[in-house]
Amino acid sequence: MTHALLDIYRKVISQKLTRFEIARIIGVRALQLSMGAPPLIDLSNIEIRDPVYIATIEIINGILPMSILRPGEKGGYELVPVNRLLTPEVREYLNSILESWDLSRRV
Repeated sequence: MTHALLDIYRKVISQKLTRFEIARIIGVRALQLSMGAPPLIDLSNIEIRDPVYIATIEIINGILPMSILRPGEKGGYELVPVNRLLTPEVREYLNSILESWDLSRRV
């Protein structure tokens, strides 16, 4: 990347999760849950027990101990915790997905 493109990336994209990263994080966590990993939230007040639904709630609450490899400020790469990249817009987007969740449409 040129320096100008890298500066734009740092200012715009690197401050939040991209849709691809969101999908990857939820997919990885849902796979862990489906393989028997313990959930990080209390399931007693959640009516839908789908691993994708639970993973989405975990990411909204910011309790996933995951990091993303991003280009560093001085070259190289750094691990950035997912919680640091959660913006109100991302949380609102994920909440809208959960609100529209319809268990009857899923097989």
